[in-house]
Amino acid sequence: MRFLSLTTTAFVSSTGSMRKPHDSSTAFPLVPPAVVMTELSPPTFSSVMQQPQSVVNIAIQDWLTVVVPPAFAADASPPTPKEIALLREALGSFYGVDRDLVKSEALLTQAIDAWQRQPPDEQAALYRVRGDCYLAELKPQEAEKDYTIAINFLEGPGGELADKEELPAALLGRARAIRSEGVVSKEKSLKASRDYQKSLRLSSHEEWDTDEELFEDGASRNPYATWECGMELRAAGLYDQAYQVHMLAADSFADIADKARSIICSLDAGIDLAAAGKTEQAKKVLKDAIDSTTKAEARDVELLQRVIAKEGEARIALASILWDNKERGAAEAQLGEACSRLDQLDADATARNAKLGRKPELAPPRLKFSIDDGLGAFDLSCTRFKNEKFLTETLQWPDELKIKVIKLENLGK
Repeated sequence: MRFLSLTTTAFVSSTGSMRKPHDSSTAFPLVPPAVVMTELSPPTFSSVMQQPQSVVNIAIQDWLTVVVPPAFAADASPPTPKEIALLREALGSFYGVDRDLVKSEALLTQAIDAWQRQPPDEQAALYRVRGDCYLAELKPQEAEKDYTIAINFLEGPGGELADKEELPAALLGRARAIRSEGVVSKEKSLKASRDYQKSLRLSSHEEWDTDEELFEDGASRNPYATWECGMELRAAGLYDQAYQVHMLAADSFADIADKARSIICSLDAGIDLAAAGKTEQAKKVLKDAIDSTTKAEARDVELLQRVIAKEGEARIALASILWDNKERGAAEAQLGEACSRLDQLDADATARNAKLGRKPELAPPRLKFSIDDGLGAFDLSCTRFKNEKFLTETLQWPDELKIKVIKLENLGK
């Protein structure tokens, strides 16, 4: 574990936050992660940041005595006190309570420049943190570039010296940066899905025999990223794999008693099958998932609203494949129920806001990649499914499913 290792044994979100696997990963951290310091491991910078100034100085001096790996000894010299002060200020600005993203970006850029002669694992950590900063600033393209540089360092010579959490964090960050860019090419979605898969495999804390077992273990620790992986597989046109991953996410959420998000994942799994043209299997999965929405429980009202909105989307997907399968009566029944449920969702939300004496508030701008960024009340209606742009850009439905829903909305015309 080296000086610039900014992660701990917990899974690290792309935003740099330390979270338990079942926590939502859409918020950005306000404080650096806590790191337990032992006699067997040098302090990380995050741990140093939380110590009294005298302890900080001692810890930094201890780190400076670490032997530079032979491959880099000729070129690397220890950072100067001025460079260390710059690094401390840069990370403090980003991880501190009074976060200043503009200042953080500028300071991190200066720190990266100053750290060019340091070993690859330390440079990788800085690029990864600036990638986190870019994501917080709503700059996914810039974040993607920094995560790529970090990944290249970590997978190259000297990268093996980094903390074991750095590579999965950088991979997850790049995947989320790509996902945050909106509609991208299938090739880029495939790249994101592979980053998700590798990140989840690397996040496994057990020694399994196969990649599949490693992935399943990683998924159990971060069902949020697992759902995101399924969405990128769908965007890449790999519907069967998307179905399997979404079902794995559903099981992982269920294992931590998160019924609402588990149902959302199951509904998405059914939509994957509908896109794949597996009508009979899709019908069963969608019907079972739709029936389960009445069992959704959560204290978060907006989460329950997203469950109903996803149910409406799933009902229309089911109606579309039923119509395409010449089951016209069943299709019209599902379409009618979807419209009724979505209208009721909006009516209930309106009544709730009126009772609380408030108007719907616009959410602050943020990048959308999480299961918690899905559509909710006032975002979805039956009429919107007639809009091909909405299907493509907002729902990100594949062409195979869009064609069917457009036929349904036109009642076969």
